[in-house]
Amino acid sequence: MKAGMIKDSITIFPGSIIMGKSFKNVYQFKVTLKFIRPPIWRRIRVPDYYTFWDLHVAIQNAMGWLDLHLYAFKVMNPKKRIEDEIGIPDDDFAGAEHKILAGWKQKISRYFTAQNNKALYIYDFGDYWEHELKLEKILQRDTQKDYPICVAGRRACPPEDCGGLPGYEDLLEVLSNPEHDAYDTMLEWVGGEYDPEHFEVNEVYFSDPKAQWDFHFGPEDDQDEDLLAGAGDDVTRVMRILHREQMHDIWEKAKARDLEDLDAEEKHLAKIMLDHEDEFFNEFEFADVTADHEYDPDTETNPFLHIAIHSVVENQLEGKDPIEALQFYNAMRQEKCPHHDTLHLIGLILIPFMLHSLQDNVPFDLDSYKKLLKKYKTRKPDRIPKLLESEPLFPL
Repeated sequence: MKAGMIKDSITIFPGSIIMGKSFKNVYQFKVTLKFIRPPIWRRIRVPDYYTFWDLHVAIQNAMGWLDLHLYAFKVMNPKKRIEDEIGIPDDDFAGAEHKILAGWKQKISRYFTAQNNKALYIYDFGDYWEHELKLEKILQRDTQKDYPICVAGRRACPPEDCGGLPGYEDLLEVLSNPEHDAYDTMLEWVGGEYDPEHFEVNEVYFSDPKAQWDFHFGPEDDQDEDLLAGAGDDVTRVMRILHREQMHDIWEKAKARDLEDLDAEEKHLAKIMLDHEDEFFNEFEFADVTADHEYDPDTETNPFLHIAIHSVVENQLEGKDPIEALQFYNAMRQEKCPHHDTLHLIGLILIPFMLHSLQDNVPFDLDSYKKLLKKYKTRKPDRIPKLLESEPLFPL
């Protein structure tokens, strides 16, 4: 499957900002605002597939912040044993000494373990609110509950833009004394009332991380769900995790046959990578240091796209969705086409529709994809690649 079928789009997608992914476990975090006594804290549980962007949104909602300012996580990278800063990359600080990793591309499961269970979360670089973030446990998902969820907490969050810790302390001092000269002004500033001891867990409302993304960056920056609408969950589930560093991490686990910490989709990808070990060993091995490499369509195969297409096609076959993919597969197998080659043929039909969605900013054309599967299931396997060149989307 040549890279000429699609440009190197592995890094196009802004991470895990799609709702509705299936999961087995939840991460329980305790979030504590530092340097304040009595402490202000929340205990939240979030899905195991969350990115740091998703976690940021959950913390904002649980604490009571309004997500009006920049944020950053500082967390030890368990693989490199250095502290990573994760948030919103800033071109003004793009030097090697201050690299900020994109939060929507980093999964919390890559960082948090029982041994590596703490991080610092900073919100509002002006007021500079520091939060201690601790992973308390990893629990099995309760299918009767919706996640994320806040299960406990104490005391109200400080008001936005109150001046950080010193301003918050001044605010409490003024509001504790109705005779203070600034009492009426300060009370009006906080909206007429502010009880620093108030917190009710059932008042916590969690917003959709995708909606927050759209609010801040505009829907045109979200190319996950809209561009592939109608393609089913298979495409989005795979593409959401396919940036190079994550692929490299999956490869390292696959090499060591250590798949315990991988989720179901990552295990699936690991298996496919091992099946292609002889073919793409070097590409997998150095994926994290070749993140910007664009594959020459005339001379190179894009191994990451190759693996992604394998996974998408296998998921379609396993789920019989669309059923036309399974019918095509069975027809090719009856023609004595090997299993691996049949997956490639389905991939040849699939890729142009994905590229068309990405390049032209249109929904994935599921109906046309199914029609081609129906049309070519009666053709001889060895003739299909040439015949596809006459189709409107072929060759690319």
